Amino acid sequence: MKLEKISKEHLDKFLEMVDKAETIAIASHVNPDGDNIGSSLGLRRSLEKYGKKVEVIAIDTIDDYLQFLPELDHYKEASLDKYDLFIIVDCSEFDRIGKATEIARRSDKTIVIDHHVGGKINCDLNMIYETSPATCELVYEIIDRLNLPMDKTIGTLLFTGLCTDTGRFMYSNVSEYTFRAAGRLITDGIDYEYIYENLYQSQPVAVMQFHNEIISKAEFFDKKAFAIATKAQVEKYGVQMGDAETIVNKLRDLREVNVSMIVKEYDDGEYKVSMRSKTADVAAVARAHGGGGHIKASGYSIFDESLEAACEKALAVLKEIDA
Repeated sequence: MKLEKISKEHLDKFLEMVDKAETIAIASHVNPDGDNIGSSLGLRRSLEKYGKKVEVIAIDTIDDYLQFLPELDHYKEASLDKYDLFIIVDCSEFDRIGKATEIARRSDKTIVIDHHVGGKINCDLNMIYETSPATCELVYEIIDRLNLPMDKTIGTLLFTGLCTDTGRFMYSNVSEYTFRAAGRLITDGIDYEYIYENLYQSQPVAVMQFHNEIISKAEFFDKKAFAIATKAQVEKYGVQMGDAETIVNKLRDLREVNVSMIVKEYDDGEYKVSMRSKTADVAAVARAHGGGGHIKASGYSIFDESLEAACEKALAVLKEIDA
């Protein structure tokens, strides 16, 4: 049985485009997560060791829980206003790569490598494989099948993305190939215990207290959970709003909950909504409101004049989901 997901045609085209490019940029979505950072920096290092000049364009602030990762000094401002080749990883919407959008549009060629459904970017090579649980798995496959350079640093980055985007290899789209990729990276010498410790066993007490307050105020109804994270709470506990992201997972994991939602208050009237589910397709809900993501883990943004108004809109959406 064939385990690999990427077609030979796509792999050949990818290598051809890389070989022809003198300057290459990689960018991913706002609100960087483990799969975003792991796939972009891992691919950058492999292509650099292959002999190419490659940059990863910084889109947003990297949260504290990922600061243990190597190569973060390569996540920085663009040095050019256009590139021979622009590679977008872990998203397939131009508006999700923030300030890098115009650079991507000006660049000569574009490639998308992603596993999210519903993307609309018109590019020169579209490598979207929604059966893959993580973009880091796709990047691993590209490196492995094209015999591109691999080392422990690249492996650490890719393994981190595999862990975070599969919920520690728990989600239903995890396949035999996912475990083979992870096993190969471990065999090649990555320190997976170090990765697990930093991702899952290093939470500060202040973050736990932040979570406890938000969860204590959550609403539960019809097998659903609804929570709110405010800027005032972030300031109170001295944490980052990104620290609220795992709360929606904790709520989803409750026996009585099938769908969970959290609204996070940001600046300039933006309220970011994250959704998780056990069975419902929340990606379709997110796309209907200008967002996207995985079938069971998605999100979108609301722009409104007040937290109360945004929460009212989000709650109305949650009530319409069939849990």
